[in-house]
Amino acid sequence: MIINNKEVLQSYILTTAKYDYSVYEKRILYRIVELLQAMTEGKKLNQRYSVQITTLEDYDITMPISAVLADEKDENYTRIKNAFTSLQKKIIQYEDKKSWQSLNLLERPKIIKDGGNSVVSFRLSPLIAECFMDFSKGYRKYELATAMLFQSEYSMRFYELFSNQAKPINYSIDTLKEMFGITNKYKLTADFLRYVVEPAKKELDEKSPYTFIYKPLKTGRKITSLQFIPIYQADKENHALKGKKLGKQMSTRFYLEPTDKEYLM
Repeated sequence: MIINNKEVLQSYILTTAKYDYSVYEKRILYRIVELLQAMTEGKKLNQRYSVQITTLEDYDITMPISAVLADEKDENYTRIKNAFTSLQKKIIQYEDKKSWQSLNLLERPKIIKDGGNSVVSFRLSPLIAECFMDFSKGYRKYELATAMLFQSEYSMRFYELFSNQAKPINYSIDTLKEMFGITNKYKLTADFLRYVVEPAKKELDEKSPYTFIYKPLKTGRKITSLQFIPIYQADKENHALKGKKLGKQMSTRFYLEPTDKEYLM
């Protein structure tokens, strides 16, 4: 899987949504976030990627299979088929003052097999696409390559929560379990820490510029919440992206449009 690393913005709605997705399902979501962000910014997509808006305002997306495979030489489509089949069955409920709707996360997945050039296409409804691009409740910024590297879906979720964060934040254990879609698992708090929190922390420690330490918080004698303290690991951050961010702070050429720079000159 070759990744052109970049910082992507993910809607806080998606970051804190309640779901239990596999690693491959999460990688598909990351690629959708990447493509929709590029489209809204007016950037030209790689020729193997495509986002087309239909007359009914659905979003038809095409991407290479290698974009979500762990190994770009892997031609076994089983995991990808399972991930798309699972996502196709996932339901997103949308409700406002006027209506309620129940929508599939994605529709019509299709793989065109061509060895190393195989592609997959699928469709998003307008409301689902809007959820991906809705920043009204805030957003999280993270490195795409780091997010795609994780082998645990819990590492992915914690990375999204704590990327670029500096202040401690408290989550009840019930809230985290609901957010991760595992409400009926790990009845014992010790098991939740052992099988969810600790493995995620270990993988973030090894791979991520943002990890955490945590402190159990008790109500009476029972641990009911966790206080997370984000930790920044400078040596794990992508040097090219870090240099670009520093450049933006130092030079107007990073954020002025070409026509603006020409005018000022």
